[in-house]
Amino acid sequence: MKKASGSSHVRNLRKRVLDVLAELYIFPQTSRSVTRALAKQIDRVDTRKVRDSFTYLEKKKYVTTVRRKDGRITAAITAQGVDLVEGAAEDRGVLPANPDKSGLNLNRDIRAGALSYCRQFPESFNGDDEILAELRELGMTSLVIDQVASQIWYLADKGYLEMKTVAMKSGVVSLARITALGMDLVDGVISDPGVACDE
Repeated sequence: MKKASGSSHVRNLRKRVLDVLAELYIFPQTSRSVTRALAKQIDRVDTRKVRDSFTYLEKKKYVTTVRRKDGRITAAITAQGVDLVEGAAEDRGVLPANPDKSGLNLNRDIRAGALSYCRQFPESFNGDDEILAELRELGMTSLVIDQVASQIWYLADKGYLEMKTVAMKSGVVSLARITALGMDLVDGVISDPGVACDE
């Protein structure tokens, strides 16, 4: 019984690490900053345990890590990791059997809308502001640019969009162009549980 309790604690820690990284999707986090974020939520969490979670999650391709010369490790969540957090995918080594899928439907719709918009202009790069305007026309009036930018990153990580960023006086603009794989998804040739193109 003790082993099951330990296993549950490890799985919970992995899930919580992914939750923290998902909140800051575009920005890699150090093991120390993740440990601080989790200290009030999980008993006996320390940097060594968070690093162990980073290693496990990287081997499963749910995060990417960078080991610096000074010994610090930073991690960033991948699209596959986002799928776990949102409930579009399951892994018994990370999430409980019944993941919370509350954020999945909105994100699936944002992703599908972004891909559909880019599908109309397959040879052009489309700005995140153009995509946001289109999504608002589709009724997603409360969206903000950061939500769209993070979903563009997600779609690029999955290979559905080619992405580049351009520094402007007003900030960084994300530009996206649909790939052949993205066209296959929009056209119904393939499906993805994290994107609502299957309707």
